[in-house]
Amino acid sequence: MNTKKTLAITALIVAALTLVSDSSEAERGYGRAGCGLGSIIISSNGFVQIFAATSNNTFGFPSQLFGITSGTSNCVADGVVTANREQEVFVEANMAYLRRDMATGGGEYLAAFGDLLGCEETVQPALGTFAKDHYESVFASDHTNRRTPREVLYTFKAQMSIDPQFSGSCARL
Repeated sequence: MNTKKTLAITALIVAALTLVSDSSEAERGYGRAGCGLGSIIISSNGFVQIFAATSNNTFGFPSQLFGITSGTSNCVADGVVTANREQEVFVEANMAYLRRDMATGGGEYLAAFGDLLGCEETVQPALGTFAKDHYESVFASDHTNRRTPREVLYTFKAQMSIDPQFSGSCARL
């Protein structure tokens, strides 16, 4: 097949794909490239979504991961992931730092985790104390019985949900 014919067929395929749209794209606030910095820079749908995807990838995976875990860059809980999935991603990506912060009863990762759990600012200081007090039951102390990030998340959330201070002040338990 000659080059001109190949380019013409490719152009027709690209044009056809740009005409086919997903009606939920407008509802989500981003196009086929997904949420992230690219969805803010390039808000048009169709062929230009290639540039949005390129922008997301140029600024690296952390750009989209940060957007997903923080709910920014058009990555909202009802868009890409639910609140539970955001929490799972956060715990998995930051397990070592979160473990350290929970052991000491404070730190930026524990504070960010509290935000993801929907905890009000008024209970953030108590969250540190609670995490430190429940560290042994959240993280298995036996090296042969280590918990996965998902087990850590749901064990901690279960313990928080029975504490009246947190069950009423943390919206995403």
